[in-house]
Amino acid sequence: MPPIRVLQIMPAMDAGGMETFVMNVYRTIDRERVQFDFLYHYDKPCFFDDEIRALGGRIYKLTVRQDNNIPRYLRALRTLFAAHPEWRIIHGHYSGFGMFYNPVAKRAGIPVRCGHSHNTAYEPNLVGQLDRVMSSFFRFGLTDRFACSEKAGQMLYGKAPFTVVPNGIDTARFAARDAQRRALLRGELGVTDQEILFGHVGRFSAQKNHPGLLKIFAAVRTRLPKARLVLLGGGEPAYVEKMQNLAAELGLGDSVIFAGVRSNMQSFYDAMDAFMLPSLFEGLPVVLVEAQTAGLPCFVSDTVDAGAAFTDRVKFLPLNDVSAWANAIAAASFRRDPQALEKAVKAGYDIHTSAQVLQQFYLRRYAEVTK
Repeated sequence: MPPIRVLQIMPAMDAGGMETFVMNVYRTIDRERVQFDFLYHYDKPCFFDDEIRALGGRIYKLTVRQDNNIPRYLRALRTLFAAHPEWRIIHGHYSGFGMFYNPVAKRAGIPVRCGHSHNTAYEPNLVGQLDRVMSSFFRFGLTDRFACSEKAGQMLYGKAPFTVVPNGIDTARFAARDAQRRALLRGELGVTDQEILFGHVGRFSAQKNHPGLLKIFAAVRTRLPKARLVLLGGGEPAYVEKMQNLAAELGLGDSVIFAGVRSNMQSFYDAMDAFMLPSLFEGLPVVLVEAQTAGLPCFVSDTVDAGAAFTDRVKFLPLNDVSAWANAIAAASFRRDPQALEKAVKAGYDIHTSAQVLQQFYLRRYAEVTK
């Protein structure tokens, strides 16, 4: 019997927390029983395209986020769903456009329409507020609901029932520290043994609060002159350049490294001495799970759900209090947690746990609707 095919509906598959979680599940499931296909809302090359195809996935790319042509989008959806009667389950991770694709899928006879909440708030701009309004219609077209955390589920679904599936990672991979790998990467970055390397992972967007991060780091440098900061992530080139200019204005010079998008993330966690995440909001950040599993001390804004912490190396700090951040960081010991792997697994963050929950769900629901 061929595997059942589940359509994962995404904005696109660039490097990001939501996308990384979906790929972690895809790598781990039994692909002889369950296969993924992907629907993007941008027609462009994406970070995970090659790996998806190598794993047996098919990718379908629409242009609606580039041309905003909703009538064309609806026609394309109808044509796509009609051409793929094998899709009995869709899994929507793009809540804003669910008001369009869920009704079309229902009319096309797709009986299982899952939603997945990955965040606890919306960006504080016009696009974010539009997303809030559009996402408010998401829950009505769903048959099943998932969320990365309780707060994320409550934000998107209200009082409707949902299942929490933690943002699992390959815990063994991120806990496997390697002194040689650390030395090589720090050498590549130009970071000496005497310097303290702070890290941040996240796309360059308002949500991730890079201006606040740079201001915090500038204050840290007054207390720890040998501190360095590496920023990993992509984003609009104009916004990245704006952050580079801000770093220069703050007098940070070569102490901030803009490393872009990388695939060897475990090497970067090895190279870091501490992790910083001053986000305006988060669901359950995959990068925080990775950093904790690597045993790193983590300094995190108090807007992030405290339930995301599973080691005692996480310190939650007031979002806009730069001095509180700098003082806490300056007083830290930067010791790694030697039991981080065991704690991550016990807290349910191993990807094998998350993937098994979703695989069993897909198989059960497929059997129910194809009797």
